[in-house]
Amino acid sequence: MVDARTYDESGYWYPDRATKTGVELLNAMRRYRSAEVAMRQRTRDTMQLGPTDMAAVRFLLQARQRGTVVKPTGLAAHLGITTASTTALVKRLVAAGHVERQTDPSDGRGFLLVATDNGDDTVRSHLTGVHARMIAAADRLSATTLTEMSAFFEDLTAAMDEAATGDVVPDDARGAGAVALPAHH
Repeated sequence: MVDARTYDESGYWYPDRATKTGVELLNAMRRYRSAEVAMRQRTRDTMQLGPTDMAAVRFLLQARQRGTVVKPTGLAAHLGITTASTTALVKRLVAAGHVERQTDPSDGRGFLLVATDNGDDTVRSHLTGVHARMIAAADRLSATTLTEMSAFFEDLTAAMDEAATGDVVPDDARGAGAVALPAHH
């Protein structure tokens, strides 16, 4: 459970704001992010998986759902890890029953990685309820609110991406591409 008092009413970075509406939204988002991180940690703990292991299982489950195959090199590239680390990762996931190796029919020497039903069932048993509640919350929003929120999250994503790369663009230099959202009071 996330304690709302962790995020004070004024907003840590924004003490001089005349209106608290934007700060309140950012604080609500921070509380959501903290709750999400804690939920994902509990899921990984229950499944006895580290963050990279869980990312690998999720990637392989998505590939299975799309009907695509994944080779160890593809998994390594997706996760941004070495092939040696991938070998150790695959051994752990196979031993835990979340992944199986299948001989690659295209060359007979290599192998493909496939998420197992066990891995799928375990992930679904932990996340189906929370995902259903998240979709239900989103489905209650109006089309206008969804459009505004999508633009809001795109702007935040761009801000995070710019901060990560050091390519920060001042708000007044964004030009015609910026979209003004109506103020709500």
